[in-house]
Amino acid sequence: MSLRVAERMRGVERTLIRQIFDSAPPDAINLGLGQPDLPTPDVASLAGITGIAEGRTSYSSTAGDPRLREEVARAYAPFASGAENVVITVGSQEAIFAACLSLLDPGDELLYPDPGYPAYPVIAQLLGARPTAYPLRASRRFRLDPDDVFDRLSDRTRAVILCAPSNPTGAMVDRDDLAELTGELERRGVPWLSDEIYAGFAYDDPFVSPSSFSAEGGLVISGLSKDASMTGWRIGWIVGPAETVSRITAAHQYLVTCASSVSQAAARAAFSPRGRAERTRYLEIFRRRREVMGEELSRIPGVTFSRPEGAFYYFVDVSRYGDSLDLAREILKRRKVVTVPGEAFGANGKGWLRLSYACSEQGIREGVRRIAEGLKTG
Repeated sequence: MSLRVAERMRGVERTLIRQIFDSAPPDAINLGLGQPDLPTPDVASLAGITGIAEGRTSYSSTAGDPRLREEVARAYAPFASGAENVVITVGSQEAIFAACLSLLDPGDELLYPDPGYPAYPVIAQLLGARPTAYPLRASRRFRLDPDDVFDRLSDRTRAVILCAPSNPTGAMVDRDDLAELTGELERRGVPWLSDEIYAGFAYDDPFVSPSSFSAEGGLVISGLSKDASMTGWRIGWIVGPAETVSRITAAHQYLVTCASSVSQAAARAAFSPRGRAERTRYLEIFRRRREVMGEELSRIPGVTFSRPEGAFYYFVDVSRYGDSLDLAREILKRRKVVTVPGEAFGANGKGWLRLSYACSEQGIREGVRRIAEGLKTG
């Protein structure tokens, strides 16, 4: 007998990113998945092991270890004043879901960036809300234009997702544009949700958060998956006004009870001086890789791209060579290189490929060389 699946799941599939990655042969060069290849810093791993050895494996409080929450709060001062402004989540994706679950009613509207992380519209759909995309335009190097958000606000808009540095484009947001945007959203009473999971990868200019301009107008969402190379530890957080965070913590309890105690012990160590030093060292490794990939891509005729300001992706216009989804499949099949077609991130990504430099310099050079050969031969 076939079990009935809820109507809300109609059309909900694994992301195109995962579908391509899961179909890759084991010897493929991975320029697709957004996962750093560097190890978790020793100081964090050892703290997790010590936590296990010392028997600290029971539930934590629902909101998370108060000591870890204090560490996170200090990182966001003065936007956060203490642990009451923080809930520790199972990665940043659970954080986004818990935040949206707490803010959106069925029929409400969520604005999200296109191209952007593919979970945003799906989360809204699962909650019975209406996802509405605002464009990030190639003509602006995919930097957000506040007018594109303002033009799409309605009396049903209950939240606007921001993401910078951007996945998939690596673009930041202009400081003046961010001030204008947050000011208008606060005036209209529409909260922002700032996905800052890539904030630790800002190469040329310091990262600027909307929390710098709007003290109580939104929520910051982030974690340690990227800049501390702790994807499998699943540690994220939400930072915001204490009353709102308290309500989100209730939703978080019914989703997951609490984050892993072992992972929280490791996370505290990632905030130590040694942990911070390793995260800074990792940034410099990725800075070098950004240059390597840019050098290699510049040798391919007929493709255009901008040097990413943050994150660890190049977003490359390959439209001259054909459909980007077909190209990604052919490059994987014939050249054994994992790339992600831009349409995985929304309609505005069509014609582009996302290439990750979260792998070795050797892998970057060989992977881009194979892509170039694949584009030449069709």
